[in-house]
Amino acid sequence: MLVLALLAGAFLAAEAPIESPPAPAATPASVVSPPAEQEESAEGLGLEELLRLALAHDGRVLAAHAELDSYRARYAEARRTWFPVIRFEALAGGPVSERRIDRAACGAIPADECLKVSHASERGNFDFGELGVAFGGKIEAALPLFTFGKLDAARRAAHSGVRAGEAGLNRARQEIALEVRRAYYGWLLADAACEILADGRAKLKEAEAKLKKMLDEGNEDVSDRDQFKLRYYAAQVEGMWLQARQGRELAVAALRFLTGQDDLGEKTPLRSEPLEPPPLPAEPLQVFAQRALAQRADLAQLRAARDAMSALEDVQRAAFFPDFFVAGYLKGSYSPVQDFVRNPLLQSSLTAYDGGVALGLQITLDIPQKLARLDRARADLARVTAQLAQAEAAVRLQLEQKLLDLRTGAEQLEQLSRGERAAKAWMRANMMDYGVGLTNTRDLLDSLAAFAKARMDREKAIHDQRLAYDALRSAAGDDLCRAP
Repeated sequence: MLVLALLAGAFLAAEAPIESPPAPAATPASVVSPPAEQEESAEGLGLEELLRLALAHDGRVLAAHAELDSYRARYAEARRTWFPVIRFEALAGGPVSERRIDRAACGAIPADECLKVSHASERGNFDFGELGVAFGGKIEAALPLFTFGKLDAARRAAHSGVRAGEAGLNRARQEIALEVRRAYYGWLLADAACEILADGRAKLKEAEAKLKKMLDEGNEDVSDRDQFKLRYYAAQVEGMWLQARQGRELAVAALRFLTGQDDLGEKTPLRSEPLEPPPLPAEPLQVFAQRALAQRADLAQLRAARDAMSALEDVQRAAFFPDFFVAGYLKGSYSPVQDFVRNPLLQSSLTAYDGGVALGLQITLDIPQKLARLDRARADLARVTAQLAQAEAAVRLQLEQKLLDLRTGAEQLEQLSRGERAAKAWMRANMMDYGVGLTNTRDLLDSLAAFAKARMDREKAIHDQRLAYDALRSAAGDDLCRAP
């Protein structure tokens, strides 16, 4: 982009050396767009609207939201481990043969003590008697009482997953916001270059026409060489304008992709805003480091992973101890062709019920495997802890680099501003001298080109400062999802 507007400022006053003394240089805002265009562009999408659209559209944010929902569901499952595990079974079938007490044969003997059954109920014959159907069901439940910390550790691990998911969502939002800002600032720079170069292209055509008129009139202050020089510069400007337009279209295409707005730049215009240099932060490095350690999403993810690994290590350590639980069951069945048999000397029928409650414990004795799993959990914890320590140690270096880039850029911007003022004075002096024949066309065009290049170098420096400022804020963990 440094070369995109090599001659931009030259064309704003190209006709002045020929007919009139130079007018005061136009400000960048008035050059970029007239008041009517500024009013119209104010209705377009600015940085804040682009950020909102991108954060609502980008698949990375949607995927991070889905991952966070998954972590929250796992945490909800871990929190509900107090609820007993209940299993229910039911069946129905038939036909079944009868199974009845022969009350007539029992006489005065109570049915519970009588051993007489009907002929169809006896074994060893093919008399099935009355056929019918049977219904039955069974319900079992188990409730953990004490697990030596397994359930608490599982809840801690699940909660760490939620924290990791939240940090992952924030990280995705930060990455998208940084990309939108880069694309938007690039569009602002390219758009300004296009406007300046387009205006300069028109000015050069006017200057060439007036130079031709002066040649036709036989003016001794100009020659055919001056016309060739103007045509050469016009060709250079045309090529740079095409490059600037390509850069602007690429920036708009990137914004379309990020925001999901297919008509962006066409039916939906972008709002052009002047690029302003960001403020130079006054906070010391230590303040930025503290903010980064407290706010950075990548560090939050590593801390959550460390806590999850610590909880999983506790789970593997507790696996060497038994789990105490209370369990119970209740089952029953009924058949209209079978009596309820109470006598234990008789074979039970399908009309029956049973139940019970017990206190128990369970433990597996795969000690070698448990030792290996514990070693693996310890190794995973050590790995994540080392990664976190390295990331926290690197924060200070990253911030120091970003601050140095920003402060160096501010110094360079100051030097470029001085260079722009000097080039402007050089251009004005040549413009006045050219009008009275004290300088030639080449010197004038060189000074105009120098002023134009100085202007664009300064615009590019401001653009780079905006990016450096956003990079510093990102390294410090500040929220980039809102426009300043």
